[in-house]
Amino acid sequence: MTRSLLQIGTLATWLLWAPPYTQAQTYSEAPELRTLVEKGELPPVEERLPDEPLVVEPYEEIGQYGGSWLRMMKGTSDFHAYGRCVYDQMLRWAPNPGDGIVPGLAKEWTFSDGGKTLTVTLRKGLRWSDGHPFTTDDIVFWWEKIAQDPNLTPGIPKEWTPGGVPMKLIQVDDVTVRLEFAKPYPMAEQYLAFKGNQWPLVFERAGFFAPKHYLEQYLPSDEGDLPDLSMASYTTFEEKANDFNPERPVISAWKVSEWEPGDHLAAERNPYYWKVDPAGQQLPYLDRIEVEIFLNQEMLNFRAVSGVLQMQTRHFSVQDVDLLREFADKRGYRILQYEGTGRDGVMLNLQYPGNEVLKQLFLDKRFRIALSLAINRDMITKLCFRGLTNPGKVGLFETSPDYVHVPDLPDHYSYKPDRSIVLLDEIGLTARDSEGYRLGPDGQTISLIIETSSSLRAEMDMLEIIRSNWEAVGIKTTVKPEERTLYFQRVTKNGEHMIGKWGHESTFPMVSSHRWFGTNLWDEWAHHWAQWHLSDGERGIEPPDHVRRLQSIEEELRVVIDPDRRKLLWTEVIRSHAENVWIIPTTERGTSIGVIANNFRNVPERAVASWITMTPGNLNPETFFIKKPVEPEATDGTEE
Repeated sequence: MTRSLLQIGTLATWLLWAPPYTQAQTYSEAPELRTLVEKGELPPVEERLPDEPLVVEPYEEIGQYGGSWLRMMKGTSDFHAYGRCVYDQMLRWAPNPGDGIVPGLAKEWTFSDGGKTLTVTLRKGLRWSDGHPFTTDDIVFWWEKIAQDPNLTPGIPKEWTPGGVPMKLIQVDDVTVRLEFAKPYPMAEQYLAFKGNQWPLVFERAGFFAPKHYLEQYLPSDEGDLPDLSMASYTTFEEKANDFNPERPVISAWKVSEWEPGDHLAAERNPYYWKVDPAGQQLPYLDRIEVEIFLNQEMLNFRAVSGVLQMQTRHFSVQDVDLLREFADKRGYRILQYEGTGRDGVMLNLQYPGNEVLKQLFLDKRFRIALSLAINRDMITKLCFRGLTNPGKVGLFETSPDYVHVPDLPDHYSYKPDRSIVLLDEIGLTARDSEGYRLGPDGQTISLIIETSSSLRAEMDMLEIIRSNWEAVGIKTTVKPEERTLYFQRVTKNGEHMIGKWGHESTFPMVSSHRWFGTNLWDEWAHHWAQWHLSDGERGIEPPDHVRRLQSIEEELRVVIDPDRRKLLWTEVIRSHAENVWIIPTTERGTSIGVIANNFRNVPERAVASWITMTPGNLNPETFFIKKPVEPEATDGTEE
């Protein structure tokens, strides 16, 4: 088989990153597992590991076994608070995302046929947490029984349908599959590092494999007593497949052992985990992950300043920095600062179904430009984020593999309230109500609602500044916090929100293309247009030509390799966003704040944080450990 230059570069990257396989003839394991082996309740560690375990080089030092990783989460909808700690994919992003993609469950991957075929080879001897062999049967099961079952997956995942044509998945043997695409598809390896996880990843419904030996028995059949298959028929299957189910086997370092939705989650070490450190010690070092469910920010901060949390960046705000620093020395922890890879923004629902007058205003780009010009982003970055973020604008970050400089873009992102007022007057919104708010053409007060699932104080303060800025130019505005599940329900299922607030990826935009092209149901500004696109015109609302052009560009970007062509396409996308203000950017390159206990080791204090790389998952949590204090040497009680 032949490799493209792109693949030769990728192969070289992971060969340089991957440490040499351990030369140890025997392996060691956690004391609790060794006890089970001695009792005959577990096979020896050499039989539990694959033939070629992945050797992981710890960030600081070889670790010690024992202890629990204490964290916090908001509840069922906050699965990533735990899920990012068990980042075990077919491939994976390196701890420094700039180093590219490295091996995971797959030890090798090779493109051939001009980039249209990707051959993936698993490690031989992998096992699920219950000891059952993990093979390509589990990949085929996901593809044939889950990804192509409309009761489980509304449409074949677009990640695996480049050019609108589903890939062909060919099982070569127990450790090898071949992915065949209709067009060259360089994005495939990135998706194996981003969505090559165990299905379903809770509500995200994404993955590349599932435990066939466990789930197959629960899959409804059209034979026997179930002639009419419906979602109701799949209730048990969904419950058994769910990531919170303690009975379900996993391939990750820890396995959920307890799940109390209103109280806590606990996960215990997987005795069949497939990684070791350079000394031949089976990972992970930590016995458990314990995640407490919290109800408000004060509860999270209290646990942090009490020294309870051992490593967490999720859910802290930059406004918490002073409080966290005040108690750091006394409580024995340090402050983490991880750099983000995305932009935040507010998005008008351009097909808003709740009011025809507002819908027509939203479709007028002068209205969107006016709202953008009214926002004081410098004030937001200084007052809300303590200068740890930047004013938002349009484009890709320089660290993006698709970065292109686009000159002479219109500046709709500087603070120009006078220009905003002129535009609103030009639209005809000159009449005011008794409180000074502008009236629409129907004579009713224009009243906007910004919906958000965030509870972070910095972000809520930012939205309050935006509310004040918009009201200063005559647009009545309300900020409406919502529970995360409700927000997603309103946006991704129904598209009934008025204005949504969320971020969009500007470093890995093709891995997570949400909100760039109007092709995803998560796209707050284009939900109904995306629905039309995804259903081939059977549902949703047909978008205008310039949005359909964005949708077609995404399809081309997924398959085109030529760098000059990619630059031309991205130039067009960026210019479209700059001119039309599909998204009103607020901030960018934010800093994730967190805490880490002084004795919690192998965690970098500075890193890049991205949901694409599942941070901290890409930092190798299986090597995190609690360093025990050095015990003083015993003496006979006499002095010299």
